[in-house]
Order: sequence, then structure tokens, then C-alpha cells
Amino acid sequence: MQASFSQNRNRAGRITALGIFFLVCCVLYVGVFAVMELSSENIGGHAKEGTTERTVIVQAVRGQIYDRNGVPLVTNEYTYSLTVDYSIFPTDPVDRNAILLKAIAVLNQCGEGDKQTEHRYPFVGVYPEVTYTSAASTKGTADYEALVDQLTSSGLRAAVIRALKAGGMSTKTATSAFDTDPLSHVTAVKLVDYFFEEYHLLSKNEKGEYLYSPEEINTLLHIYWGMETMGFSRANDYVLAQGVSMKTITSEKELSLPGISFMTTYERVYRYPGYASHILGQTGPIYAEEWPYYKELGYNMNVTVGKSGCEASFESYLHGQDGIKVIVEDDEGRVVNEYMKVEAVAGKDVYLTIDIDLQIAAEDGLRENVSYVQNNLGKDECKAGAISVMDPNTGEVLALASYPTFDLSTFSEDYAKLEVDEALPLYNRALLGLYAPGSTFKPAVTVAALMEGVVKADTQLECAGIYTYYSSYQPKCWVYNSTGGIKKHGWLTADDALRVSCNCYYYEAGRRLGIEKMNHYCTLFGLGQSTGIELGENTGILAGPAWRIANKQKDWMATDTIAAAIGQSDNAFTPLQLSVYLSTLVNGGTRYGAHLLKRAVDISTGVVVQETVPEVLGSFALQDSYRQEILYGMEQVITSSGSISSWMSRVPVTVAGKTGTAQVGGNQNDNGLFVCCAPSRTPEIVVSSVIERAGGGSYAALAAARVLEEYYN
Repeated sequence: MQASFSQNRNRAGRITALGIFFLVCCVLYVGVFAVMELSSENIGGHAKEGTTERTVIVQAVRGQIYDRNGVPLVTNEYTYSLTVDYSIFPTDPVDRNAILLKAIAVLNQCGEGDKQTEHRYPFVGVYPEVTYTSAASTKGTADYEALVDQLTSSGLRAAVIRALKAGGMSTKTATSAFDTDPLSHVTAVKLVDYFFEEYHLLSKNEKGEYLYSPEEINTLLHIYWGMETMGFSRANDYVLAQGVSMKTITSEKELSLPGISFMTTYERVYRYPGYASHILGQTGPIYAEEWPYYKELGYNMNVTVGKSGCEASFESYLHGQDGIKVIVEDDEGRVVNEYMKVEAVAGKDVYLTIDIDLQIAAEDGLRENVSYVQNNLGKDECKAGAISVMDPNTGEVLALASYPTFDLSTFSEDYAKLEVDEALPLYNRALLGLYAPGSTFKPAVTVAALMEGVVKADTQLECAGIYTYYSSYQPKCWVYNSTGGIKKHGWLTADDALRVSCNCYYYEAGRRLGIEKMNHYCTLFGLGQSTGIELGENTGILAGPAWRIANKQKDWMATDTIAAAIGQSDNAFTPLQLSVYLSTLVNGGTRYGAHLLKRAVDISTGVVVQETVPEVLGSFALQDSYRQEILYGMEQVITSSGSISSWMSRVPVTVAGKTGTAQVGGNQNDNGLFVCCAPSRTPEIVVSSVIERAGGGSYAALAAARVLEEYYN
């Protein structure tokens, strides 16, 4: 009986233990189930039965652009874009076409049909007389490259190669023929036929009537071309229209078109329309040929990116990281939940080294300078110029202007006219324009001659009006027979030569130096070298045997050296290079890299994430007595010229400067160049100005004077 009692007790214990285990399992199951439900509702687990999920890209706020003093230059204005969501877009082609046509009809009814997205549409004409546009059929254009890319990636490629093989070509020959020149094998009509078949654009109803009118087919063809070009897929929604109004969004919502959604985007607002356009640059959509690059960086296809200027150069700071929102909808398309799967991270604000007040003064000064030459000197061919302004002790670019210019706020509307304008307003002359420096080159030669000891500060060289050292080439000084009768400068020291800009003095100084020594110092000044600027630039040409050999030009002669010594021969530099050169001279021999980025700042925290430290690209010990000798001579340039002295009269410090008159060939007026610094003996600002076809260097000083006025007043 004792044993039986023991057995029963053991059995009861096991049952109790099993019961407890079962209860614990139930509690755990209920707990896990509750967590899963909560996760599904609030964190983003699987959608409940009877619901569907779709994702929407939440574009990161693009960083704004400010000048050095915190003045906003480019800000954001938020707008809406209509999109096609691949994940919930019907698979039936007829349903798809109907939805797209209804969406476009709403756009047109709301007066926003012009906001439909375009992607280098390659066709012109009415089917079957359709052909490729001129841009699409011209090799080397972006439209041509986009078309070829589309041909080689579409199903048409395989079909054409099969047809070529059927005509007797081998697989290798057919493939090579297509890949070498696809447009010769795929006419516009063939490509349109491919789209007609692929997207059922020629579908008929039960009565045998075409479902779509010619206008509707054209509309659908535009959309499907864009979808094909931009890789419309589950990973990439398609932007149907950009910058649409809330009226359009509301109308589209009322129709509840499956797959048609909208997202909040932004447009850039330019706070100083028409100013700093070459610096700031434009933003725009990712083009098909750019997509592989941005895809590698993890970008979504439909985002806005920098296309030029600082918008492109500082894209990594400005862009930020896009977020992903998940939207849960029931069977009737009603939103029952939404949550952020990936939070968007705003881009960084960028502060430039530019001072917007100086920038305005530079651009207005260029316009005034060109107008002065046209109206007061009668030189109608004078229509363009450029100016650069630097801090010589840091390399910070304070202003950078090119004239004529354009307005970023109306760039899209104006582009067709801007592109064909003979004055080239889209061309950034400050960074890309190459100009013979003329006599602005002479301070560099003076430094080289003094440093190498071929002359001393008090050495006198004779100007007889004609330089007769070589029998084969005997150039004149600019004073020779300039106003009637033979003239000459006579005997001159270095500062005298700078003041009167005597060519004969520099012919002799250049001959004594030789091209190698002269170019050694010019290289130290950064002439013919990259300035370090973050935007695209020309590096210029430093005349000499090396450049001639590299470019397969005629042999360098001794007489070429004396022409180079006065800033002619092959010498050609940008206005920014001239500023870097003069900055290196006036600060005592340190060549700083030119830069536009001052700092990048985290929008949410205000923390500086990047601050540009002045970069020394090269240096040499310029003896201060030589520097002062040159600056003294450049002071005399300002005071000895009536017009320059008058323009500089409102600048409250002493200015040192140098004019340059550079021949451009033919019967054209010479270019005018002017470089200056202030205060003259301890410079804190350097300005370089070029006025094309001004006729003389003194006529390029007005714009520089306006910049200095603004800086000091």
C-alpha cells in the first residue's frame, strides 16, 4: 500500500510538471504572438491577411548653400511629384494604359500637362513617317548615347541580331555589326513597332476598333520610353510628373487609380536670381547614362542630383540619405498603417568662401565695364569678360564672375536661347577662358630676374624703342611711334619698367634668364598648373619647349623666349590662375590652393563636419625687398594712369596693380587685362579682371575698382 501511494504521488508530480510546462508554453506562445502582432502593426512586420504593402522613397532634404557670412544663396521649396508604383501597378497592359491615360488627363485638366517628365525622347514625326531626332541620331550627343543604350538593352537587340544572322551573317559578325552602329540596323519605325507590341498600343476592342487615338498612343509612347530608359521596376518607381499642385494631387486621389501615387519633393530656390550662376550650378534628375554611377553610390533612380557647379561638386555633402516609407493598404486601397522602414537623413548645409556682396559687385562691375568700353571707346565687339577675387593669404575665392551670364531660376525656360547665344553666356570664362596675360606677366619675370641675379633692383636696361639683339626678330616697344615720331623709354630700373610696362626691358631680362629659369618661377607661381578649385577648370598653357613638344608644335626658338617674357607667345591662363599667381607673389611666395568650400554643417545638430584648411601647393622664399620693389612699381601703375586712378579714388587704401594688353590676332581689338591687390604693401585681397576686345589693359580696371569699393566700403 505504501508503494502504491508512492507511485501515485510520482504520477501526480509528473502530471503537475507537465501542466506547468504546458502553461509556460502557452504563455510564451501568446507573448510571441502578441509581439508579432504589435510588430506588424507598429514596427513593420508582414502585412495582415487581406492587406498589401508598398514602399515609397522619402527623399532626403537637400542641404542648402550659404555664402561665407551665412547669407542663404540656394534654399528648398517643397513640391509634389506624381509617381507610378511598380509594386501595385496592374500587370494587364490594357489596364495599365487606361490608368496612365486617366492620370495624364487629370494633369491636362488641371493645366499642368507641361509638367510631365521627359527623358530624351528620340522620335519625331507621325507614325509610320517617324524618324529619330537630329540630337538622337548625331554621334557624341547625350541623346544619341541614351538611344544606343536603350537599343542595346531592349529585346530588340536579340531580334535584330537574329534577323542579321538569317540574312547570312555569322553570330559574331551580326553582333559586332549591331554593337558598332545599331542605328543603321534599327530604324525609328522598327523601334516604335517594338514599343507598340511590347505595350499593346495597337489593341482593339470587340468591334475591331483601335482602343487608343493617335494622340493617346503618342502620350503612352512618351511614358513607356521614359520607363524603359529609367529602368522602371520594383526597386524604382517612375516619376510621371514633377512639381504638380495640390489640386492635381487631390484630383488624382479622387480617381483612386491603382499604382498612381505621389511623393513630396523639392525645388531649388535661388535667392539672388542672375548672380553666382556659374558657381552655384543646377540640379536635375539622374539621366540614363548617369544611372550606373549613382546606382553604385546607393542612390534611388528618381532623386535629384547636382548637375553642375557647386551643386555637383559638393553633392556628397548636399544629398543626404533617402528614407523608405512602408504603406499598408486594405483590399479596397485604403491606408490602414504606414511606418518608416528607413529614416531619411538630411544633407549637409554648405557654406562657400564667396561673399555675395562682392559677387554682385563683380558681376555688376563686369557689365558696367563692358558697357563703358562699348559706349565711350566705340568698341562694339567688346561683349564679354571675367573676374576672380581671392584672399591671397588663404586661397579662399571671394568672388568669381563671368559675363555675360544667365539666371538659374529661369534656366530651363531659357536654355534653348542660351545654348545658341554667340556671346556664350553658359561658358564660365573665369575658370575655362584662356587668355594671353600680356604685361600682367611682367611681375613674374621681374621676380625671376631679381632672384636669379640677372638684374638688380637698381640695374638699368636700355629701351631704344626697338629690340635689336637678334637680327631675325627685332620687336618694337609699345611706345615706338605710338603717337607720332619714334619714341623710347631710355634707361630703366625694375620698378620703372613695371610702371611704364617697357617691352624692351623685359625682352632683355627674358633673354638673360632663358626660358627654363623663367618658367621655373612661373611654375612656382602656379601658371600653367591646376589651382585646386573644386569646379572644372582649364590649367592653362605655360609657353616653352616642353609644351611645344608635348603638343607637337614647331621647335622652340630663342626669339620665342623674348616674346614669352612679355606674356605673349603660347602663354594663356585663366583669370583664376592670374589671381593665384599674384597672390603667391604678394604674400611672399606661398601658393595656396584656390577653394570654394568653407565648411559643411550638419543641419540637425549644427556641428561642422568638414572645414577646409588652406592647402599649400608650393612655396619659395621670395626676398621681401624684391617683393616691395615690385609692389612699389605696381603702385605707380595706378597713380600714373588717369582713368585707373579716377576709378580707384573711392577705394580708401593704396592699390597696387598691373595692366596687360594682349594681342588676339587678325584685325580684332586686343584683350584688356588688369590685376591688382590692396592694401598695396600688406595685401588682403587680390583681383584679376579680363575684358575681351577692350583694346587695352587700363580698360579692364573699372570692374576691379568696383570690387575693391565694395570690399572696403
